Amino acid sequence: MRPGCWSRVLIAFGRTTIPMISKILLVDDEVRILDVMTQMLMELGLDVKATAHPDEAVRLVAEEKFHIAFVDNFLGPVEGIELIEQMGAMDRELQFVIMTGNPDIETAICALKKGVADFLRKPFRIEELLVSIDHVRRRLELEQQRKDLLSGLELTVQEKTSELKQTYLSVLIALSRTVEKKDLGTYGHSMRVSDISSRIARQIGLSTSEVENVRAASLLHDIGKIGISDSILAKKGPLDAEEADIIRSHPEKGVEILQPLKQFELLLPAILHHHERFDGSGYPRGLSGDAIPLSARIISVADTYDAIQSDRPYRLAASHENAVREVCAWSGKQFDPGVVSAFTRVLQEGNSEADILKSAQRLCAQKRTGQ
Repeated sequence: MRPGCWSRVLIAFGRTTIPMISKILLVDDEVRILDVMTQMLMELGLDVKATAHPDEAVRLVAEEKFHIAFVDNFLGPVEGIELIEQMGAMDRELQFVIMTGNPDIETAICALKKGVADFLRKPFRIEELLVSIDHVRRRLELEQQRKDLLSGLELTVQEKTSELKQTYLSVLIALSRTVEKKDLGTYGHSMRVSDISSRIARQIGLSTSEVENVRAASLLHDIGKIGISDSILAKKGPLDAEEADIIRSHPEKGVEILQPLKQFELLLPAILHHHERFDGSGYPRGLSGDAIPLSARIISVADTYDAIQSDRPYRLAASHENAVREVCAWSGKQFDPGVVSAFTRVLQEGNSEADILKSAQRLCAQKRTGQ
């Protein structure tokens, strides 16, 4: 077929462009075949590189991005299948068409196992070359559709998981509020702790998802108290040793409640460890320093700050200034100094009472300098 006829064949074939295919690599030890194929494909508007040397083909694949490599199965000392395997390891997206004058079952099976997309039997006509390119194009389209479908399914799953998590969270927050109604003086405590904790987390520089996890864990940090007797939660006098142990069990009980719900898996460390102390004297595991999850260290500061300002059966609420003073006084012992520092910055941003802010800054500065 004369070169001038190739574009008319393409039109007759039903396409004037070949979507997704623009760059072709030709590898054949017969220079005449390379020249003819190059002229054919370039007239179709494709970018073509051709070589008779396997080493050169490997170099080209390392340096440039190709969509299809047409590879002859016999390249002197190197078999086309071996070259395809080598180039495929370099570019997982590169599609291969193997050209052979003597096709056999063993070669076909081996080629398929190596991921070859199509075969061209020599000698071939221009129409067969176009059919092969179109076959690869459709293969790429189907692969893209598969990826899009999986991506869409993943997004749908994520959306449904988020919806389900919010549904569970609403129910669990309602349960937490029933605990707060029993534990006198703490109604609204989890919501306030959640607000303060999320602001501290943002101040520290946590990601949006990490801040959201801190917020959710804060809302649920005391849910383990739901199984604790009203007589203990509302007791006006000091707790005896047995009652204190029951109260200290609430982080573990909270984890037991939430563990079956996979949506809350990332919240469990914060809930379990929010009563650990920076110096290692807390519970339930006696962790210290950075071994305590950061989310738990954040909630610990917010929890204590709000608790000090709440009326309890055994004491009256303290002022905001005293609550700040208490938190700063325990920096480095009960609390992570870095979290306390972020906490005071949050107060500075959100509180207009200049005297309280100066007091908080002074108290924490004194703590840091050992005065």
